[in-house]
Amino acid sequence: MEEYFVGGRQTGPWILGLTWIATMASGGTFIGVPGLLHTYGWIVFLWISGFMVVITTGFGILGKRVGQVGRKTGALTFPDLLRDRFESPMIGVLSALMIVILYLAFMVAQYAAGARVLEAVVGIPYHWGVIGFAVSVALYTAYGGFRAVAWTDSFQAVVMLVGVIMTAYFAVSMVGGFEALQAGLISQSEQLVSGPGPKDFLPLVAAISFFVLMPLSQLGQPALVSRFLTFNDSRVLKRAALMTGIYVAIMYPLIMLVGVAGRALVPELESPDHAMTATVMMVLPAAIAGFVIAAPVSAIMSSLSSFLLVTAGALVRDIYQHSFEPNMSGEKAKKLTHLMTFSVTIVGVILAFNPPQLLQLIVVFAGAGLGATFAWPTILGLFWPRMNHMGCLLGMLVGFVSFVLQYLTMGSSSVFGFHPFVWSFVLSLLACVLGSRLAPRQSSDVLELYFGDRTRSRSAKKKLQQAIAS
Repeated sequence: MEEYFVGGRQTGPWILGLTWIATMASGGTFIGVPGLLHTYGWIVFLWISGFMVVITTGFGILGKRVGQVGRKTGALTFPDLLRDRFESPMIGVLSALMIVILYLAFMVAQYAAGARVLEAVVGIPYHWGVIGFAVSVALYTAYGGFRAVAWTDSFQAVVMLVGVIMTAYFAVSMVGGFEALQAGLISQSEQLVSGPGPKDFLPLVAAISFFVLMPLSQLGQPALVSRFLTFNDSRVLKRAALMTGIYVAIMYPLIMLVGVAGRALVPELESPDHAMTATVMMVLPAAIAGFVIAAPVSAIMSSLSSFLLVTAGALVRDIYQHSFEPNMSGEKAKKLTHLMTFSVTIVGVILAFNPPQLLQLIVVFAGAGLGATFAWPTILGLFWPRMNHMGCLLGMLVGFVSFVLQYLTMGSSSVFGFHPFVWSFVLSLLACVLGSRLAPRQSSDVLELYFGDRTRSRSAKKKLQQAIAS
């Protein structure tokens, strides 16, 4: 099971960095983001700017600590981290259920994005495109486990970067350079080149919200956090972080540039989410257009495979095995994981048959929901010895429920115009601290395992203070 879920903890720096970025850069990045830029213009650069620091938050805050805890405790999945840290089977089951719900939304966006690429490029009907993507990704994920996902992610990440560099270069060249691009946008609408954009898309408060949302929500993404369980040396993490940071700094500005250039080149589209494919087909020579179209396809497949692995693992290991059959054999676990992978795929395909207009809105909802639910329970569980099971439960529930309620009642603009994630993030922190203060500390054995010298030094200091007082 360690081999299947974390690749035997033998992941090297290149594979760790590339699989992390390929998982984060989903179909929303290559289909949804250009669609938003095609619709709203330059202002989306500010909307997405928080991604420039995702490596600082993701690798810098959690990477080393998650790797250490995983090697100490044998954790194989994200719910393993929380359940074992707080000695609570309920936390394991609850976190697994929330992962399944929110990652299903993520997967719907990926299936829809992939199908729209095939629909726009080769004319495959949308429904058949969804099924094709679903079956192909489910097969290699189910039978290859993490190693298959990591290696395919790595190749796909290379294709993604090369594809977006080529597309951006040819697109700007065909427009006639940056000045011509700016003039073309202004001729359509001056709102495309100024804030807050068409239809008041991004007021200042919303821009601040998204700068907070993008980097901090990554701290609660199980598919990303679980990547840090797969290496066995902190030097691997440092090299992976450097490489991934350079990758992000190159790719995200260019993918946004493609979206804006697409608006100048192809103003009218059947769907905004066709912006990337329409631009590629217009600006690139036919001989290389197919390779470049593989970039969004790669982004979609890499994210889908990671989401499927995490979701199937949550159902099999974190719900079934720990609740009903603790001594389940590896062979049975593998068969059940195959079954759950295909079952989740079927549900996702059914939901993807009727997607919304802008796929990036689903991606933001699912990613922000995961961050609001898991970020603070994970951070405090790993770094604060006083955090306990009550704090974790309250933090997850308050973060999840408050986020969903805000979306249902106010949409993506909550109190004072902030995104619901901002308020849920704050409320989850308060709930974690309050719950931890209401319940007793955990056993010294668990704290010794997770915090070692820190708990011993505090215990010695307390004994010394008692001796002095007496």
